[in-house]
Amino acid sequence: MGLREYVLRRSVYMILLIIAVICFNFFLFRLPTFLFGANPISLMLSDELRRNLTQDLLEQMYLNFGLVPDPDVFDWIYMFWRYIVSMFTGNFGVSFLTQRPVIDSIVERLPNTLLLMGTSILVSIVFGMWVGIRVASDPGSRKDLGAITVSMFTWSLPSFWIGMMLLMIFGFMLPTWTQSIWGVQIGFPQFGTIDYDVWIVARESPMGALMVAADVLKHLFLPMVTLAIANFGGWFLFMRNSLVTVMTEDYILTARAKGLDENQVLYKHGLKNAMLPMVTLIALAFGSLISGTVLIETVFNWRGLGKFIIDSLIALDYPVVQTIFLLIAIVTILANFVADLLYGVLDPRIKYA
Repeated sequence: MGLREYVLRRSVYMILLIIAVICFNFFLFRLPTFLFGANPISLMLSDELRRNLTQDLLEQMYLNFGLVPDPDVFDWIYMFWRYIVSMFTGNFGVSFLTQRPVIDSIVERLPNTLLLMGTSILVSIVFGMWVGIRVASDPGSRKDLGAITVSMFTWSLPSFWIGMMLLMIFGFMLPTWTQSIWGVQIGFPQFGTIDYDVWIVARESPMGALMVAADVLKHLFLPMVTLAIANFGGWFLFMRNSLVTVMTEDYILTARAKGLDENQVLYKHGLKNAMLPMVTLIALAFGSLISGTVLIETVFNWRGLGKFIIDSLIALDYPVVQTIFLLIAIVTILANFVADLLYGVLDPRIKYA
């Protein structure tokens, strides 16, 4: 089977998989309703407020939310059909929380998530692979064992714990210490994406764009470092183990027998082949651009899709969670597809079948 046939077959599989995800999303996020009878209206209204509402007003609230009180089988079939039609026509509905179109709320928060996840992935990949290459040239040495120990330690730590420690040290303790010693607060913002005061001043300033960019980067630093530390160990170990394995191959021994410099052997012959599995992992990592920041955005109150997912799940905001999870599924499926294609292009030994 050639590349064209392979792409066509995988495209059909991707479409079928996305359809399956769309159907699965409907039932997954309505499990609390199936099992316990909970729904967004019941979470919003206290028992006292529910008793004071007339039946007509309560039914109107359910109608506005597109819900049915105490649905039977035929109601579920109707809601599922309406959901399928809406998904395939691009009508993702209105958020129960924000009372705005879901797509508008997602587009508003998506750049923040992409900024956080993109920078952290880039830093962790570059730093992890650089350290992995440096120590792979001398496996078993002190620096190799030290790097492995540090990477295993950071990789085993929960990312939210790393975030809370950095937040406590650089967001709370450091400003307090510097204020008491020098009379000036030095540290990083504790929560949020941008200071409201900076936003107000920037709107009236000719340098407003630079002020906003600088403040966003200041807020970005701690969550970005948190994710970079949490992911560093994985990239280091993958790169180090891949390169150590390649350096034992026969063609490496042949290159050394020809009298090539050790750096030439490492970078020209070893690294080129060790990068093949890394390319696949990098492509898959970018598939987690949207889903990989849920806990960190919650810890730092970063206004992105991750925190939006948590808030929407708690409120049973069906339109939001099913749309975001569909977006995550599509990005992940496409990332896997691109990874397969890249691996075949970079390694001529791979045949599509």
